[in-house]
Amino acid sequence: MNFINKFDVLLLDVGHTFMFGGYRFSPNEDFAATYRSVNGNLLTDELVNNIVFTVARRIKADGKNPTFYERLPSVISYLQKHSQAKDLPASELNLLEQVFANHEVGVISQSYVEVLHKLRKTHRLGIISNIWSTKNIFIKEFDRVGIRDLFEIIVFSSDFGWIKPSTKLFNQAIEHFDVEREKIVYIGDHIMRDVGGAKTAGLSTIWINPRRKQLNETMTVPDLIIKNLQELI
Repeated sequence: MNFINKFDVLLLDVGHTFMFGGYRFSPNEDFAATYRSVNGNLLTDELVNNIVFTVARRIKADGKNPTFYERLPSVISYLQKHSQAKDLPASELNLLEQVFANHEVGVISQSYVEVLHKLRKTHRLGIISNIWSTKNIFIKEFDRVGIRDLFEIIVFSSDFGWIKPSTKLFNQAIEHFDVEREKIVYIGDHIMRDVGGAKTAGLSTIWINPRRKQLNETMTVPDLIIKNLQELI
């Protein structure tokens, strides 16, 4: 029997689960080019590149600190506190926030669209995903490929300021479904945030592990390990 046939509800992560090519925040990224593409012209390339890169690095560092699991500030809050951005007009902060979002969002390919449609034929679907930016640009990508209506509930961390592995984020979605937790499985690529968080919330888990990373004694053991989402069908 297919493993997922045990469940009524599939809850999914987004990045590296069915959306790829996001989180482009390396030192080599041209954030300034993105800034120009959203009609930004007041700031220098060097300033834009420095602000966006350092804010991304700060958020990533804070997100690893358990102190922030249930109170991670918004991107705009980080921009407002940045030494080189805090005195900029609100219009410029909004543009920098757009730049940040454009580099965080990825793309959903047709092959994954087809997988999600097939999964929806047999299961109820929902999303629980950590994102830093506001959800608008992610929803826009969902709409572009026609998958938004496949999900009964979409829980993005930036809506609440909570991030996985906090059980608060999982419970936000679980409470939508009138089924026992034993009938819900969570699917994601991060062993600590996805598998560990979901297990703490009382869910079964599927770990997407394309590089065949080895588990060690500190890691939560998933119920199933797959290379990619396609394996579920």
